[in-house]
Amino acid sequence: MDQDVLDYYATPGRFTTLADGEFSSNDIDEVVDVVQGLLVYDLMAQPFYGVELTAAQADAIHERDSARLLDVARSIDDRPLAEPRPPALRVGARCHVFSRLTVAFLRAAGVPARARCGFGAYFRPGWFEDHWVAEYWDAAEGRWRMVDAQLDATWQKMIGFTGDALDITPAEFVTAGHAWQAWRRGELDAGRCGLSAIGEHGAHWIAGNLRLDLASMNKVEMLPWDVWGAGWKPGEEPTDAQLHLFDTVAELTTDTETRFEELRGRYETDESLRMDGTVLNFLRNRVENLEPGS
Repeated sequence: MDQDVLDYYATPGRFTTLADGEFSSNDIDEVVDVVQGLLVYDLMAQPFYGVELTAAQADAIHERDSARLLDVARSIDDRPLAEPRPPALRVGARCHVFSRLTVAFLRAAGVPARARCGFGAYFRPGWFEDHWVAEYWDAAEGRWRMVDAQLDATWQKMIGFTGDALDITPAEFVTAGHAWQAWRRGELDAGRCGLSAIGEHGAHWIAGNLRLDLASMNKVEMLPWDVWGAGWKPGEEPTDAQLHLFDTVAELTTDTETRFEELRGRYETDESLRMDGTVLNFLRNRVENLEPGS
């Protein structure tokens, strides 16, 4: 792997910059333990953990900035970050938060890491569910290793997960770029890619996740429901130009070792792909203008 690539992902980005002296570690086990002790998946807080979140805890899923998220955690419970909180005193989160915070702690320790958007195959057999994981450079093995910090012991039991949450395989988590390419080759049914909780699936969902993954690969880790730029709506058919655009994006996000400069350049110069500071927060159904640090 090119050292320039590793150096890029070893430094914080806009949403993963932490305060000086904040917790950091190059030990993935320790990082995941801390992340799991800070966060609880908001929609599963009651059925999985038997707790009810306050409005402030639940609203934290919309916080894009990792440093401010840690401030929220301290406002709920001011014990040291490395000391696990009971579920009732954790910050509400979803997969993107577990992944982004893992990345933030690793980057703070100088470990190359990035959040990846794609699809998890371990939530509903035969389906590919909208999901995020973290990916870090394992120097000892010379490879990128995927980690799903959301999968604590409770999650693993509830979904019957029998793999290694600290070494997720490409079959267990399919990046958006690989999902797009598999769909285009006729090897993946786009009708099984999406979010079963709301009953929405399709190629438009793969494209949306691909746009999010490209931004994240440029250290701009957005909310899963942030919408901007290229894409098409459910029920619409993509144009040839749209298919060509996302074919190119998929090629770049699946080949960062040899096409890193292209990946960076395409994101920075293509207005249909770059997050320019204005997004539609789909869950809140409102346009949000992101000021520096937002």
